[in-house]
Order: sequence, then structure tokens, then C-alpha cells
Amino acid sequence: MNEQQIFNLNSEEHFFEDDFCISQSNQDVYDYLFKWPSWESNILNIHGPSKSGKTFLLTIFAQKHSFIKISSKGLSSEKIDFLLSQKSLIVEDIDQSTSEEILFLIFNDFKANNKFLVFSSTQDSSNIKFELKDLASRFKSVFNLEISNPSDNLLYSILLKQLSSKQIVIKKELLTHIINRVERTYSAVNKFVVNIDKESLVNKKKIDLKLINHVLTNQ
Repeated sequence: MNEQQIFNLNSEEHFFEDDFCISQSNQDVYDYLFKWPSWESNILNIHGPSKSGKTFLLTIFAQKHSFIKISSKGLSSEKIDFLLSQKSLIVEDIDQSTSEEILFLIFNDFKANNKFLVFSSTQDSSNIKFELKDLASRFKSVFNLEISNPSDNLLYSILLKQLSSKQIVIKKELLTHIINRVERTYSAVNKFVVNIDKESLVNKKKIDLKLINHVLTNQ
């Protein structure tokens, strides 16, 4: 299936471009990113639902093109000189920012010096409710690219990859049953896999239709 595979990532896992499969939901974002440096705008925001693969894609991109990548929660006055010295930077999760003044400084510096700056968020940057009005104004003019909710094929691929990462193998008809009943979001599939794994291990239960329905009902 030619679909994106999503991981429940932790700091020990690695990101490989071959593990990222293209689907209709992320095609435009992928194509735009990887035509760098021939971008129409040097500043952009990639937004999409939780667990939609933004971090995965941006990590691959950062590794390939030597972008520095940092979470907005990691922004601090101690890091500002280092960050402003960069020619290309990725700041993730800007709608969770706790340092709007630093985010504002970074935005202004990169824009004034025509440097490359990529943000990520769960919503279009023009809709983020920043407390700093000047920052909100800046983000209303940012070029946005969206990773949309997944298709059935993509959900199937995500589910299969998530289960495989936990060494869980179930029959195809059960996979289809899950896809037909789970909420149609990245995070819902991720939550289902975490819960079914936990139920199976803690209660020492076989993963069958009864257990699957129990987990789906109690998500």
C-alpha cells in the first residue's frame, strides 16, 4: 500500500526516508519540502492532526538538508544566539509555544535575512491564538501546507505498521474490522494500538474479536 506509515516515536528510534510512504494526505507537503531550496516562500508552516507524521517528515527533511530542528517548548534565551546564527531552522509545535517573544525574534530575524524557516502546528498558523499581537499578525501571512486526515488505505497502513512495531500479528479480516469501526484519525489509531497492546499484556489475553471490540468500545 502506497501510504504513509506512522510511528509512536521515542528518542531511541530512528527516522528513515524509505519508511515514509506518500499518500494523498501528505503528497503536497512532501513535494514542496523536497524541492528545497526552490521554494516560493522561505517561511512556511506545516499543519495537521496529532500523529499525522509531521515530526517524522520534518526529521527526515532536517537530516537530509542539515536544518536545525527544535520544539517551540525548547526555545529559551540561552539558545537564542545559536538559533539566530542558523541559516535554516525548523520550529515544531508553535501552537504550544511558551516563549512567544523568542518565537517573534526568530521570525523577524529569518524574514529580514531571507533565511529558511519551517514551523509546524496542528492548525493553520493564521488561526493560532497567540497572546503577542505582533506575532499573531506575522503568522497570518505565513504560507501554510496541510497534512489532512487519512484515507482508509492510509489508516490500514498506519494500523499495520503500529501493530508490527509491537510484534502484534492479527488476521486481515480483524484489521479490516478495526478500520471500519475506529475513529478516522491518526491519534485514534495510535491510541487503539497502545490500548490493545496493554490489554493483551496486562490481562494475558489473546487478541481476538472480543478483545478488539472491548478496546474499540472503551477508547
